[in-house]
Amino acid sequence: MRVIFCLEKNMASWFSEGTVTVTNGNAVVAGVGTKFSNCRSGDMFVGPDNGIYQVINPSSDTSVSISPAYRGATSAGAAYGIVPVNGYPKALADAVNLMVQQWGATLSGLGPVASMTTVPVANGGTGATSAPLARTNLGLGSAATKTVGTAAGNIQDVSAPVVMIGNSAFAEVGSHFTAYGDNTTNVPAGGLYWAGMRAQFPFQNCAVDLVGQVLSIGSMNLMFRTVAANGGPDPWRKIYHDGNTTRGSGGVLSAASPIVRIANVADTTRLDLQETTFEPVGGWGVANDQARGVAVERLGVGEYRITGCLGLALEGWRTHDPVSPDGGRMLGITESQQDEDGAVTVRLFKQRWTLTDDGEMVSGRGAPIDVPLNSWIDVRLEMPAVEYPSPPPLPATTEE
Repeated sequence: MRVIFCLEKNMASWFSEGTVTVTNGNAVVAGVGTKFSNCRSGDMFVGPDNGIYQVINPSSDTSVSISPAYRGATSAGAAYGIVPVNGYPKALADAVNLMVQQWGATLSGLGPVASMTTVPVANGGTGATSAPLARTNLGLGSAATKTVGTAAGNIQDVSAPVVMIGNSAFAEVGSHFTAYGDNTTNVPAGGLYWAGMRAQFPFQNCAVDLVGQVLSIGSMNLMFRTVAANGGPDPWRKIYHDGNTTRGSGGVLSAASPIVRIANVADTTRLDLQETTFEPVGGWGVANDQARGVAVERLGVGEYRITGCLGLALEGWRTHDPVSPDGGRMLGITESQQDEDGAVTVRLFKQRWTLTDDGEMVSGRGAPIDVPLNSWIDVRLEMPAVEYPSPPPLPATTEE
C-alpha cells in the first residue's frame, strides 16, 4: 500500500488529466479529456488497478497503447497516472550540454547584445525597428532609396552613357548639361570628328562649352569657350596640356608632338628628365608616348643618332639647344642632319664667341661636347602612322 500511495502522489505530481476506459486483456487505453500527446514511449502508465504498465505508442491525445495488455478488471471513467521515466532528466541534461558546447562561446561573445531586443549601431546592429530609422542611424542619405536608372530622380549606373553623342546639335544630359553631336554648326570647323559638352550656370546666366577635335587617331585638341546670356559666345580657345606641349630643359613650354630628349640617362642630375610619359629609349635618350619605337645611340663625343622615326618634324620647331635649369644660359649649340631613311643625327658643340673686325661678338660652334648632366636636347620628330582598331559604333540617339 505504501508503494501505491507513492505512485498516487507521483500521479498527482506528473500527469493524470481526464479519465480513461480500460478493458481486461486489451492493450489500448481510451481517454476522455486526456493529453496523451504529452507523454512518450517508455513512460510509466499506472492503471485503475494500480498496476504498472509501459507506454508503447501515444497515438493521440485520447488514445495510447500499453504493455503488457491491461490485467485488471474492465473499468470506464477511471483515474490513472502517467509518470516520466528517469531518462528524462539525463536526456535534458545531454541536450543542454550539447547546446552549450555548440553555442556557448557565441552567446558569451554577444555580451549585452544577447538580452537586447534592438541592437545599437555600436554593437553591429541598426538601433532601429524600422527601415527609415535604421537608414538614419547608419548615416545613409536619400541615395539609399533611389532606383538605378536614367529617368529623372534615378541614380545613374556607371555603365550608362554620361554624354550622349549623336547627329543632333544638342541632346539633354541632366538639368544643366547638354552634349554636342558631330558635324554641327556649334563647334569650329576642321578635324575629323567633334564631340563636346555644355555646362550651364543658370544662376549666372552663362555657360561653358568644351569640345574635342580629333586631328588623327590618338591625337586630339581640346577647346573651350564661355557663353554669356546677352553677349553671345567668346572665341574658341585651345587648351594646352602635357599631351600637346613639352617643357624644355630650361622650363619653357613649347607645342609638342613626338619628342625625344637626348641626355645621359644613367648619370643625369635632372629628376624631371622622365616626367609624364617619357621613358628611356637607350642609354642616351628618353621619348614620350607619341615617339614610342625610336632608339637613341651615342656615336662619339657630342654626336647622337635617332632611328625608328620618319625624320624631323615637317613644320614648327625641330630641335632645342640645351640650357641651364633656370633657363638663363645656353649650354651648347646643336646641329641636326636627316638621312634618306629617316634617321636623324644630332651634334652638340660648345658655344664660341668671336670678335669681328667691326667690334661685334658673334656666336659660333666650338669643340664637340656631350650633353651636360644638368640638361638635355629636345628633338621633335615625325613618326610612322599607328594603326588602331576601328572604334565601336556610336549609340543610337533619339531626335527631338
